[in-house]
Amino acid sequence: MDTVLLAVVLFMTGAAFGSFACCQAWRMHLGEIGKKKAASSRWSACMDCGYGLKWYDNVPIVSWLILRGKCRKCGKGIGWWELFAEVVLGVVFVVFGLWFAEHLGRGLAGGYGVEMIDMIRSWLVAGSVMAMLVGFAVLFISDARWGRLPVRYLTFCIICAIVFVVVCEWGVFTFGEWSVYTYERIWGYLGALAVLSVLYFLLYKLSGERWVGSGDWLLALPMALVLGDFWLAFFCLFAANLMGCLVVVPMMRSQKKNMKAQVPFGPFLIVAFMVVFLCQEWILGLV
Repeated sequence: MDTVLLAVVLFMTGAAFGSFACCQAWRMHLGEIGKKKAASSRWSACMDCGYGLKWYDNVPIVSWLILRGKCRKCGKGIGWWELFAEVVLGVVFVVFGLWFAEHLGRGLAGGYGVEMIDMIRSWLVAGSVMAMLVGFAVLFISDARWGRLPVRYLTFCIICAIVFVVVCEWGVFTFGEWSVYTYERIWGYLGALAVLSVLYFLLYKLSGERWVGSGDWLLALPMALVLGDFWLAFFCLFAANLMGCLVVVPMMRSQKKNMKAQVPFGPFLIVAFMVVFLCQEWILGLV
């Protein structure tokens, strides 16, 4: 029963952040195309008639279903991205939240006999990754819809990843003499950075943005830090490119895209990262 209650709370929280992520992606897009007033507005509004949404129009998933995906005032379609973001991030929060609850154990939930410092560390580890997922949601929507990876949210995700690494590795790098394990962790991080972030940076520089965009290497940076292992980073790279091929090749065969067309790669990287993170024990067991 506790697991079911936790899953419900996680889904509701994720859905709320999904609504937030879609709203933020829209605000940044409106700001880029010159609609500064709409981008800086404190309240969400219809893109067609400007109707300011009330609180009951902003209930994640429920409001969209009640209004059947249309504006309450003008009846114009709201679009599927809002519902997609709320449902998907709700599911992602459930999956990651339960994963952390299982792997961090009582340190995440608290309880008798658990050192306060361990409980705080567990919450920081889980919280930094969950916060990064919200940033990834904004980047996913922005890149998929408009081919943009806003620097603001790239920076936010990098900060979350740094917090994750500092909390996870605090004892490894600060207490006592450095052991073989300490050097293994250093090489793990360096290998992950080389496979993901450095590789994409070189591809971006050498191709002049023809192969990868300018933001892809920055998007890969927090992923490399959180994965912290050469093989996990390699599998993330492989999975992202495999998914990209499975999507792009059929589009080219149907003549919807040509060889010169740019396809946003950020969404594939984000999905690949989530899969590899959740399956990291199984992947490391293979290698």
